[in-house]
Amino acid sequence: MVHLMTNKKLTAMEQQLLENATELVPYLQQFGRRIDEERHIPDEVIKKVSDAGLFKLGTLKKYGGYEVSIRAMVEIISEVAKGNGSVGWVVQIINGNNYTASLSLPTEVLNTVFNQQEEVRFCSVLQARKADVKKVEGGYLVENGFWGFGSGSKHATHALLNLNDIRTIQQGKAMQMKLAVVPMNDIKIVDDWYTMSLKGSASNSLEMKNVFIPEKYVTVQDMSQIISIENLEGRDKYRPYVQVITSITTGISAILGLARGAIEYFVEKAPNKPITMTVHTSQAEVGHIQYKVGLAAMKVESAHLHISRTINNLENKVQTGEKFSIKELAQLQTDMTYASMLCWEAVDMLMAESGGGVIADSNRLSQIFRDIRGGSNHALTTASTGLELYGRVLMGLPPQHIMTLGAASILKKDELIGNHS
Repeated sequence: MVHLMTNKKLTAMEQQLLENATELVPYLQQFGRRIDEERHIPDEVIKKVSDAGLFKLGTLKKYGGYEVSIRAMVEIISEVAKGNGSVGWVVQIINGNNYTASLSLPTEVLNTVFNQQEEVRFCSVLQARKADVKKVEGGYLVENGFWGFGSGSKHATHALLNLNDIRTIQQGKAMQMKLAVVPMNDIKIVDDWYTMSLKGSASNSLEMKNVFIPEKYVTVQDMSQIISIENLEGRDKYRPYVQVITSITTGISAILGLARGAIEYFVEKAPNKPITMTVHTSQAEVGHIQYKVGLAAMKVESAHLHISRTINNLENKVQTGEKFSIKELAQLQTDMTYASMLCWEAVDMLMAESGGGVIADSNRLSQIFRDIRGGSNHALTTASTGLELYGRVLMGLPPQHIMTLGAASILKKDELIGNHS
């Protein structure tokens, strides 16, 4: 059985980074309203996070990073999100993208990008809304490109952008990504992130017009291409699983942290909070409140168990070299979306028991509620998409999920997509 206290599985270095994140929580909570009002994270907060080493979780050690495990990344980022959802989301996105870049880009490109004094932080958008791109001598010319949503772009040094747009999917070429590394100086950040949720993530659109990208900074990846897992060693053993890892490292961590933070906040306030229009002077002494807190906590702990199962199953496949069955892969992806749904439901339950005052923008639970609702709508954490996937596979139907359809390299030979369509 997976132990809920997964921090016991962390190394001493990872445990220290987790403690750094925990120490930041009260500091981040002080900025909640300001972050939402200004629609971005203040530079002083970004510096605090950077000084704590929390933008280098997914960066390789040879480039000055910590190269933490997937489990450690989830736990540490979850702790940051307890302080503030937008900060947690940006820390999640940048670390996940740095991890993705390390598995996706050629060594020559990584050496060039990380050979600078400034801390390298990647944002990414893996599908363009519009991309008019021409192959020219020495590289590619982006005549007109538009990407959304660029979470973390305001605090990024580089963007990892797919030069293929939605038309590629419509033309049946969804399995191919043309990933380009672009310095943020070459990108215009379009100030269009006006939302009810994760306001401080500044997930604005990104635009390029007549920008030349040298060929060495563009990597063409075919998600369905068969990779010989048996020949991979060390860090490279994770390379075939980069899309699956992305769904974990840039999807669920902040959502888990927001839900954990909601329970802690509710429990802290309950003893001294009366229930209006009743004789109850303390929520903590009321039976149905106790029941709701218990149920909410179990939902979040259950979400944590699903996340832990996913990480265990992934690590097992990486270490043994055994390939996934379609059912196993679908279950892994669905675990993330189902965990997201459980976390959202837990916060929703606590909101319902928090009285009229909870609708104030200044109420921390109100901010958590808004942030987790938006986070749970992310394409990688939408429960309806994941549950549809799992249901289809269980009933012998072909997957509808792009990540599953492009997973031929990590599927058993007798379970390749062609045999199920």
